[in-house]
Amino acid sequence: MNTKYKLILLATILFFASCKKNLLQTEFKNGVTVVDVYSDPENVKGVASGMFYTWYNQLYYAYSYSPIMAMWTMADQGTASWGNGAMLDLSSEPRTDFNNSEDYTHKKITQNFYGYLYGNLVTANDILYVINEGMEIGEIDGNGVGSETAMVKAFSYFNQGITLGYLGLVFDKAFIVKETEEETDINNPKPYNEVADAAIISFEKCIEVCNNNSFTIPDTWINGSEYSNAELARLAHSFIARILIYNARTATENNATDWNKVLVHATDGIQRDLAPYMDNTTWKNNFFNYTFNNATLDWCGVDSRIIHMMDENYPAVYPDLSVEPKPTPAVSDDHRLVTDFRYDATCPLHADRGYYHFFDYEYSRYDYNTYDHPDYVIDFSVTENDLIRAEALFHTGNKNGAIDILNNGPRVTRGFLPALAYSISDDEFLYALFYERDIELYMTGFGKGFFDMRRRDMLQTGTLLHFPIPAKELNVMTMPIYTFGGVANADGINTSNGGWFTGK
Repeated sequence: MNTKYKLILLATILFFASCKKNLLQTEFKNGVTVVDVYSDPENVKGVASGMFYTWYNQLYYAYSYSPIMAMWTMADQGTASWGNGAMLDLSSEPRTDFNNSEDYTHKKITQNFYGYLYGNLVTANDILYVINEGMEIGEIDGNGVGSETAMVKAFSYFNQGITLGYLGLVFDKAFIVKETEEETDINNPKPYNEVADAAIISFEKCIEVCNNNSFTIPDTWINGSEYSNAELARLAHSFIARILIYNARTATENNATDWNKVLVHATDGIQRDLAPYMDNTTWKNNFFNYTFNNATLDWCGVDSRIIHMMDENYPAVYPDLSVEPKPTPAVSDDHRLVTDFRYDATCPLHADRGYYHFFDYEYSRYDYNTYDHPDYVIDFSVTENDLIRAEALFHTGNKNGAIDILNNGPRVTRGFLPALAYSISDDEFLYALFYERDIELYMTGFGKGFFDMRRRDMLQTGTLLHFPIPAKELNVMTMPIYTFGGVANADGINTSNGGWFTGK
């Protein structure tokens, strides 16, 4: 990526403010235009090859530049009382508002996340612009068509989709910026539902290109795995389904999801896990390494809420050890308590920050727990796609089909739990479904636990439902500073007024 865009990453909205009508035809102060920068097809291909890495890196690698740790603890999936990544500030009880200022110690969890995602979006847009203007990439055939043009175009639409999609999932609103003037509005940020719709359109364009061409994405683009055109299309279908359900901010919005559309896309979705290879040199998942890395001396733990789901006699909220006894180890009919979780009686957290942060269990399912053990790390599993499909079947009137998916899945094959009867109530089915999502999908997918709790009105009262546009961008655009979170602001729109428990 050229120097101009590296500078743009530091303050994305400065880029917006300097644009004329068409982003990709803008001439900047140094006289360099997008067309000049992207005049070499091989350079365009090279830039395209790094887009997924940039997206993945911002979600998982630079954890202090991402809200992932805070979202994990706000959802009572994991627990820690360390200040890193705003975990302490945003998971303490009672919940307080998010400090959306340029002076905040942890401002980077939104500021850098927001800026770097837009940087990736700019890259995808630039590539799509020059391709749509006639650039051909790869060996040119007798019809003047480049052998790799479709591959780069499809991959650019895919990355445009995942980038816009996660801006919509995390923030209350964002600027929709694409390769054409008609699809771009740099003056007015759009609400999260419109951002999600724009992302889905990008995925649909990716699918269209995939369906009409044959190619193979190199294994360095999504590290360790080649993707055929058909497999990339399936991945795009799964991400559409994912964004459709995770975008809901409340149970009411979740119920209003277009479940028929979710079912169509999940049915056409992935047949193998999206699991980039973490070589721990270039590709790293610091969400794993800073939560369940043995070298961190048990820095973070599994929240008691998760263990309580597996053993109802284990407390859902860790007890105040100054007046209550330490919990005894959990016992469960679910075999995954043994295979996926490890009991450790020691806890390094500080009591003065609240015993509710304490933990007895670490997550041990995957070997990828230390920098010394490179491995494929799951972002989007086939199991998650199956559970999305099961949820869609339930909401479209086929509860028996949904039950079949659960009975043929890890609930039985790994947990050795009894098969569910077709006669169970709707509430019993939904409990079993989300039990699987909490236990089987633990530590997979950016923000999954937060999004699931959000769309069920289960985030603790006062927990923000999404982040505001970062203060730095608001100041550049001379827009008012605003924020969310805090019990006093619990409106059920931007800040949770529900919660799985009332707190202590």
